[in-house]
Amino acid sequence: MRDNILRYSIGIAILLALTFFAFTWQLREGEVAIRLRLGRAVDVVQDAGLHGKLPWPIERVVVLDGRARVLNTRHTEMLTRDKKNVILLSYVVWRVSEPLRFYQSLGSVEAADSKLDGLVTNAKISVLGGYDLSALVSTTPEDLMVDEIEQAILTDVATKAGEKYGVAIEEVGFKRLSLPEGNTRYVFEQMRAERKQYAARFRAEGEREAAKIRADTDLEVAQIRAEANEEAARIRGEAEAEAARTYADAHSLDPEFYRFKRSLESMDKVLGKKSTIVLRTDSPPFDLLQEGSR
Repeated sequence: MRDNILRYSIGIAILLALTFFAFTWQLREGEVAIRLRLGRAVDVVQDAGLHGKLPWPIERVVVLDGRARVLNTRHTEMLTRDKKNVILLSYVVWRVSEPLRFYQSLGSVEAADSKLDGLVTNAKISVLGGYDLSALVSTTPEDLMVDEIEQAILTDVATKAGEKYGVAIEEVGFKRLSLPEGNTRYVFEQMRAERKQYAARFRAEGEREAAKIRADTDLEVAQIRAEANEEAARIRGEAEAEAARTYADAHSLDPEFYRFKRSLESMDKVLGKKSTIVLRTDSPPFDLLQEGSR
């Protein structure tokens, strides 16, 4: 009797467990689900927790990952507006925004990655055709337009992905930019030319600043010299006036002695150490050489 009861209990427990699993299902956080009844979608579930359903094959639940995913696109070679080839590797951050449309148009994450890769590639080819290579690679910050290009690609892809596949594109960015060998030489030459332009501009600015400094210095020197000459002329004038007053005072004290001294000074200036001169002795100042003269 006890064995039968145990067997019945185990059987009922198994039956209850099978019934529970047949009529319920669980949705984890970050997932979305589509409930299908006889192959047709009847409900979209986004709340995590335990949910009920009819047993298979009447109803079936398709669970999708609703979290953001990152897709690294394949390397794609494309032309810029100035006919330069570039190989651009980019990434896309996306998530399922409309589960029903996503399931009906794509069915799986793998199919979504493939479709989005194609959309991004087409958008890159279209957008980059309107920009020169300098918008991607340049030593001049004003020429770079990477953010603008990424935004243009994001706008293009987001619109199509949302309308066709129920996918929300949150971000598109560039991971790596490669150039064919011919383009690499062109970029290096362009960078050298830009560096030379910078060097010439800085050299011209330096020479202009140096000329300004020299001009300011010359003006300052001229002003200092003019002030110095003016001061020297004033001092000479004062000295000459003082000397004239001194001579006048000396002349007023003893005119005869003053004339005698001045005559001696004149003879000293006229006659050098090796000078030979023949003049009348009765004319000043040589009359001083006559005997008996004062």
